[in-house]
Amino acid sequence: MLKIRVKMFIKKIKKNVKVYCGLRHLKLLIIIVALSILTLCISSFYHGKDEYLSSIFANIFAGLVTGIVLSLFSTVKAFSLYKTEALIDWLNNLHNDYMNYNKMSRKILFYNEDEFLTEEELYNYIYDVLCCGNDINVIISQGRFDQSLPFNSYKYLKKHFNYDAVEQESINNELREKILILDVAKLSAKEIRGIFENMNDSLFELNGSILKEIENLKIKRKAINTFWM
Repeated sequence: MLKIRVKMFIKKIKKNVKVYCGLRHLKLLIIIVALSILTLCISSFYHGKDEYLSSIFANIFAGLVTGIVLSLFSTVKAFSLYKTEALIDWLNNLHNDYMNYNKMSRKILFYNEDEFLTEEELYNYIYDVLCCGNDINVIISQGRFDQSLPFNSYKYLKKHFNYDAVEQESINNELREKILILDVAKLSAKEIRGIFENMNDSLFELNGSILKEIENLKIKRKAINTFWM
């Protein structure tokens, strides 16, 4: 169990390094740190041999230390801003996916027999709605393995929205099994409207939480830009 946790921790570290190493603020910080170490070493080397050169490099080192502090603040801001903006973009995309599902599911929710020419057409549409709703859950779940994201989407939604994508996957699979053996010819209009009742409620609640979180993150983004100016 401990070995698994260690491996997961190392994997998380590697992912974060890969994501954040692309930020120019971090690259600049690394360069300044490297230069400060170099000037300190040169200053120490000339100490007692050539005090003039030693003092020059000591002053350069002192200036670079100030640069490190300023660059560190800038890097922290860049990290926070990058993650916040990544979350906003990802949640906006998830909201758009929900809106697409909502548009499709409403045709079932307000089912009218005249809208579908054949039973096969109705069944195929029901299955398409299922796939559309399940795709949202898949995006959340698979985000755990997306190396381009600076966060774990599954853990994020479980922590902040109390939405468990793994648990929801089991529920969706049960719904899928029911739909696979569905005989739409024997269903009443009311029964057809109720097929996606639970999925509708779950995704509606999730989307409401997403919209609130997006607004909170926008406030956070504004605060980061204001505070670190």
